[in-house]
Order: sequence, then structure tokens, then C-alpha cells
Amino acid sequence: MNELMGILGAGLMIILLVVVVTLLVFTFVFKYSAKRVTKKDVTFWMSLAIVVLGIVASIGVNFPVSFIMGAVGLSEIAVVILGFIISFCATSYVYLLMLKTNFWKASLIQIATLIISLILMFGLIAVISLF
Repeated sequence: MNELMGILGAGLMIILLVVVVTLLVFTFVFKYSAKRVTKKDVTFWMSLAIVVLGIVASIGVNFPVSFIMGAVGLSEIAVVILGFIISFCATSYVYLLMLKTNFWKASLIQIATLIISLILMFGLIAVISLF
């Protein structure tokens, strides 16, 4: 039993470490994207707060809407596509409120953040696969 708890604890620590590192990377990428789009320098802590609130808003809006659309009988692909669009809009709205900008610039910040993050992720996967 002790060995199982040790393995579970180690797994939990690895998951926590991955979540923290991912959150930090998203924060730095968001800070860079916001600076390029809005020409404002956003502090690290403000960037972290905006990223966390964006994630919370995205998840908080996506779950009930996806549940309702699934219960109504929409196909799974339609639920996923509409859920992505609604989550994107909710996160952009958080960026709009926190950065005091317009919706289009907030959406551009989110698109730039997603593209840079995907490039970093695929680059990391390519480097890891070489070993």
C-alpha cells in the first residue's frame, strides 16, 4: 500500500509540475502577444491573472453549453465546433475586459498566443522525438 501511495504521489507531482510549467509558458507567450498587439506592457502577475481567468471563463462557459447542445441532439462535431467558438469568444471577452481594448484586438491576442504556443509545443515534441 505504501508503494502505491508513493507512485501516486510521484505521478501527482509530475502532473502538477507540467501544469505549472504550461501555465508559465502561456503567461509569457500571452505577455509577448499582448505587448505586440496592444503596444502596452503588461506585468507578469497581470498576465498570469488574465490567463487563469481566461481558462476559467473558457471552461465555465463550455461545459454547460456543450451539455445543453448535446442534450438537444446536435452531432458531436457540431458540439465541438460550437463549443470552441463559444470558448474562444468568452476568453477574448476576458482579455477585452482586463486589457481595456476592443474585441478584435483581444481575439488577435488569443490567436497569436495559440499559434506561438502550438509552435513551441510541436517544436518541443520534435526535439523530444529526436532522442
